[in-house]
Amino acid sequence: MPDATNEDISNVEKGIFEAGAISKMLDEKLSLLDIAKKVTGDKNIKIIEDCKIPVYKCDCSKGKMENALMSIGKKELKDIIEEDGKAELVCHFCNKKYQFNKEELENILKQIK
Repeated sequence: MPDATNEDISNVEKGIFEAGAISKMLDEKLSLLDIAKKVTGDKNIKIIEDCKIPVYKCDCSKGKMENALMSIGKKELKDIIEEDGKAELVCHFCNKKYQFNKEELENILKQIK
């Protein structure tokens, strides 16, 4: 928006704040046009390219969850192993659940320096 005025920028910032999370709009199956209208507050949006379909894709993985378990430290991981013998982590973006059994947790513990 190189030609945008301060008022234009303020309006877009306000629209972004009021529109909420993009992931929620994608979950609601809003089109790119609807999202643009909601974010900008402009009902006269011109479509330049109409072949894009918004898709929300999370890049979580069991490996990333293993790294999260490593980051809590040896003591906390030992406590989980002794108390529960297993762990379940849930991705905060897509809600996918990752299960770790006692053997997997012990292997992760060995990797912590």
